[in-house]
Amino acid sequence: MYLIKAIIDILIILLFLRLLVRPNESYFNQIFSLLYRITDPLLIPSRYLARNNTVRIFLVILCLVALRGFVYALFGSISPLSGLGYSFLGLFQLLFQFYMVIWFVSVLSRYDSGVYLMNIAQRSFLPFNIVSAGLGIPGRHFYLFIFFFCWILYGVLSFLIYNVILMTTNASFSIVHGLAEGLLLFIRLFPGFFSLVIIIGAILSWVSPDPYNPVVQTIYSISEPLLDPFRKFIPNLGGLDISPILAIICFQVIGKLGQRLVAGILVAI
Repeated sequence: MYLIKAIIDILIILLFLRLLVRPNESYFNQIFSLLYRITDPLLIPSRYLARNNTVRIFLVILCLVALRGFVYALFGSISPLSGLGYSFLGLFQLLFQFYMVIWFVSVLSRYDSGVYLMNIAQRSFLPFNIVSAGLGIPGRHFYLFIFFFCWILYGVLSFLIYNVILMTTNASFSIVHGLAEGLLLFIRLFPGFFSLVIIIGAILSWVSPDPYNPVVQTIYSISEPLLDPFRKFIPNLGGLDISPILAIICFQVIGKLGQRLVAGILVAI
């Protein structure tokens, strides 16, 4: 079951990334070309249901979510409705962490917006541009608005799923619990995803890869902004860069302390 869940999660992320990639970019970028080749077979059946490519992608994502819900119900001995509820909850968790990764790297990054990840970030933030403009949010508060909007939205959606779809077993789940769960998802990125990217970036630096390779550029566009704050306080050790080690240690500590803090707050409520 966990393998199927992982595969479906990867396919959903790839489909969402495809929404942010323009068709002509797949001709000039190896990653985007691979992205199209992987997701094209998934979109073939949907061409009979819709012509618009965006609609087709969302239809396929919904089908994948429904498939995962069926797997949950089959292997977890729960009702199909509960399986679908947990599957949608997993979708929201995945999207929340996806946006938190892009948000955090965008806040730290000082690199050219031509970098592939920065282009993806700018396009993924377009819905927030519309909402923030409608609410009159000043530009200097835009990234702060994105964080709180995503966090509160996740808290509300998880509250609705637990109390409307999964009400038989999670009736005491409040919006505060949803916000705490969202905060935990964000905190877990530090000892998990961010630490892994830093390790991969450090390994790549040992082998001197092609700096124009899109895979290398993508990894560095995530790892370098994470390491920059540490390099400001670490003295030069004769060419030896220990910032990845310190960053990973710091992220592990943040993960453990943050999870304990949130757990303690929930117990106190």
